[in-house]
Amino acid sequence: MFEDAINWRVAEPDPATVDELANALSLPPLLARLLVNRGVTDVASARRFLQPSLDDLHDPHCLPDVDKAVDRLERALAQKERIFVHGDYDADGVTAAALCLRALSSLGADVEGFVPRRTDGYDLQVAGVERAKAAGASLILTADCGVGAVEAVKHARSLGMDVIITDHHRPGPELPPAVAVVNPYRDNCGAPFKDLCGAGVAFKVMDALVAHRMPEHRLSFRRSVLDLVALGTVADVTPLVDENRILVSYGLRALARSKKPGLRALLLSADLNDRALTADNISWKLGPRLNAAGRMEDADLAYRLLTTKDPLEAEQLAVQLGALADKSREESRRVTTEALVEALLPAHADRRILVLARDSWGKGVIGIAASRIVEQCRRPVILLSYDRETDHWHGSARSYGEFNLHLAFHACAELLGRFGGHSMAAGVSLPAKNLDLFRDRLDALARDQISVEPIVPTLDVDAEVDGGDWTVRFLEQLAELAPFGRSNPEPVFVTRGAQALCPRRMGQDGSHFRMDVRLPGLRGVPLKAICFSKGDWADRLRPGDEVDIAYTPQINEWNGRVSVELMLKDLRPA
Repeated sequence: MFEDAINWRVAEPDPATVDELANALSLPPLLARLLVNRGVTDVASARRFLQPSLDDLHDPHCLPDVDKAVDRLERALAQKERIFVHGDYDADGVTAAALCLRALSSLGADVEGFVPRRTDGYDLQVAGVERAKAAGASLILTADCGVGAVEAVKHARSLGMDVIITDHHRPGPELPPAVAVVNPYRDNCGAPFKDLCGAGVAFKVMDALVAHRMPEHRLSFRRSVLDLVALGTVADVTPLVDENRILVSYGLRALARSKKPGLRALLLSADLNDRALTADNISWKLGPRLNAAGRMEDADLAYRLLTTKDPLEAEQLAVQLGALADKSREESRRVTTEALVEALLPAHADRRILVLARDSWGKGVIGIAASRIVEQCRRPVILLSYDRETDHWHGSARSYGEFNLHLAFHACAELLGRFGGHSMAAGVSLPAKNLDLFRDRLDALARDQISVEPIVPTLDVDAEVDGGDWTVRFLEQLAELAPFGRSNPEPVFVTRGAQALCPRRMGQDGSHFRMDVRLPGLRGVPLKAICFSKGDWADRLRPGDEVDIAYTPQINEWNGRVSVELMLKDLRPA
C-alpha cells in the first residue's frame, strides 16, 4: 500500500544525561530528551537554551575590525560626514540596510541608504560607489555585502571615500582595502559564534557603536531593532542556535508589537497582526514578501517599506509586495517545472551536479527553483539564466549532502566571473563560452563525493511515543524549545499502531490529506492529523486501518477552542 521511501532514524540520547537535565531543571523526561537530541547536554546550557537572555549576547568586539568600524563611524558623526549605506537586494540585505540607516539616524548621522536592483549585479559595484560619490558621501557602509568587492573598494579610495564592510559571506583570497572588514568568517576570527546573517553582523557593529557613544541607551537600541534582526536572520535560513536563538526569540516578540509603520503594514497584509509570531511566519509569509521585491522588480520597495515613517506609504508598499510575492510564486513554479523536466533527461542521468541553463528563466526565482530541484533529484543543482547584454550566464546554486559549493567554485575560479555565498548556497556568473567547461569541471570535482544512485532520504525522529503525553500543557512546555528552524528543527515523534479514522482529501484541488487518528496511549476523542501535498494517501487508506505515523504535535486554536493536532511527516502500515 505504502512504500517505505523514507528511513526513520530515531535518536538514542544518553539516558543518564537525560535524567540529569530532567531532575536538575524539573523537566518532563521527554522534554529533557529533546534538549539532549539538540546537543544541549549540561544544565547551564539547558538553562540558557530555555531562557534566552540579551545578557548572553557575545561582545561585538570579538568580531574582527569592529573597533576600527566604530572609530571611523564616530569620526563621521563628529564631523557631520555623509554616510552612504549600501545594502543587498534580498530580505537579509534590505533588513541589514534598514537597521543601519535607522541606527545611524537615531545617533544624528547624515545618512543615505541604497539597495541595488538584481540587474545591477550582486555586491558593492563600481556603479554603487559612483552613486555614493554623487550623493556627497565620504564614507560607505555596506550591509550584507562587500567582502568580495576588491575593485569597487579600490575605486572608492581613488575617489577619496572610505569604506566599512559588514558582511557574512565567505571571503575570497583577497580582502578589499577597506577601513574595516567586519566578517565572522575571516581567517583567525575568534568570535564564539560565527553563523550570523548580514542583519546580525550589522546589528553587532551598530550595537558596539551605541555602547561606545551612548551606553545608557544600549538596551533601548537593541529592543528598537530586534524586529529587523529577526526578519533577516530567519529569512536567510541561518542556524537558530546561540546568538541567533537569542536575537530571534526577542525579535519575534518585538516584531509582533513593532511600531514601525512598514512592519505593521507588512503584518496586516500577511494576516499576522495582533498575534504571537513564530519563525515559520517569517519563513513562509513575511520573508517571501520582502524577497519578492528584489526578485521580481526593485528591492527598493522592500527597503522603503522598512524605513518609511508614513503609514499610508507603508500600506501601499505592503500591498505591492503582496502582489509581487504572488507573481514570484507563479514564476518559480514555472521555472521549477521546466528545470525538472530538463533535469530528468537521459543526458543528465550520470551527472553528479546538475548545471541547467535557459535564457527564459528569471534571475529572481532560480534560487527557489534550484532548492526544489535538489529535493527531487537529491544532487547539487545550479540553475543559470542568460544575459544577452553581457554574454554571461548568471545563476544560483544549492547543494546536497556534504558537497561544498564555495570550495568547488574556488576550484573553478578561472572559468567564472563573480561568485559568492556559502557551502550550501551560492551565486555565480560566468562567460557563456565557459558553460560546458564549468559543467564538466564541477562534475569531475564531485565524482568522489556524490553518487548518482538513489539515496533514500532520512527523517530524524526524536522519540517513539504512544501519544499519552499530548496534552495542551505539555505542548506549551514543548514550545519553550522554539523558535524552530535550521539546527533547531521542530520535534518529530513516531507512534506505532495508530488507528486511521475518516481518511480523506482536503483543499480546493484535493491535493492535501486529513484524517482523524486514535493514538494507542491517548484517551478521549481522536486527534486531527493533516499532511500537505499528500492527498493520494486518502486513496490508499480505509477507515480503521492501523498505521505507524511520524508527526509533529501542535496546539490549534480556532473560535476560542484549543486542541491538539498532528502535522504528519510520514505514514506507513503498522
